[in-house]
Amino acid sequence: EDADVIGDEPIWFGDDVKGWVTSGGYAHNSGVSVALGYVPKVIAAETNGWFVEILGKRCPATLQTEPLFDPKGKIMRR
Repeated sequence: EDADVIGDEPIWFGDDVKGWVTSGGYAHNSGVSVALGYVPKVIAAETNGWFVEILGKRCPATLQTEPLFDPKGKIMRR
């Protein structure tokens, strides 16, 4: 909720740990917390059921398939 990943946090898929966060933090340009990590290829395209454990709490995660980059600068003009 108010904490960001720093690395080495477990990535959960359903009830099992399936990967680990390598790095992350708050993306000021997008206004969201971002985590980068590795999971097995066979489940990498799944869009639902992901969680990242932050400070002992499983937090829902959204698989982002597109870059968070805002090439037209629309976010900055809000």
